[in-house]
Amino acid sequence: MADRVIGQLRDLRKEMYPGLNTLMVAANAVSQAEFPIAMKALDGALAYLQDKFLPVSRAEEFTLFIAVDGVTGAVDSCQVMKAQHTSIMRMTGDLAQAVEAAKTDGDIAAYAKYLHPLLYGLYAFVRAHLESEDDVYLPLLDSALSESQVGVLVDNITRVASGSAAPR
Repeated sequence: MADRVIGQLRDLRKEMYPGLNTLMVAANAVSQAEFPIAMKALDGALAYLQDKFLPVSRAEEFTLFIAVDGVTGAVDSCQVMKAQHTSIMRMTGDLAQAVEAAKTDGDIAAYAKYLHPLLYGLYAFVRAHLESEDDVYLPLLDSALSESQVGVLVDNITRVASGSAAPR
């Protein structure tokens, strides 16, 4: 079924998907690349998570999830997604610690046993999370909101996300 009014929101969310590749590139670099290249790939993965994914996730909690609550008539109907945001944030913190330790020691290989599960796990978790939100929340909102309401939602997500990049 085609979108009725949700196109702007779907387009905004599509911007989240290409960054997933940074996680796979970093995982491959941990095993195969020289130290400076691997570190650059790891920094790229962290930048995606800390500067793009997590700020948008926080913005969703104050915008998208409130809209879903309004449509469903239920308070905190998105608690599972909020819990997933928290888990992804914690995993990102774990990844940042492992990357920092590898930088300090100048040895990626010694930390591969930590980096690989985090990178592959984050890829799978973030992808499944995004797809779940898109498959459930977007059609729900599309059936209930007007185009102008979607525009306000997109503007608010963008505004809130731009002011909430994770501290480094």
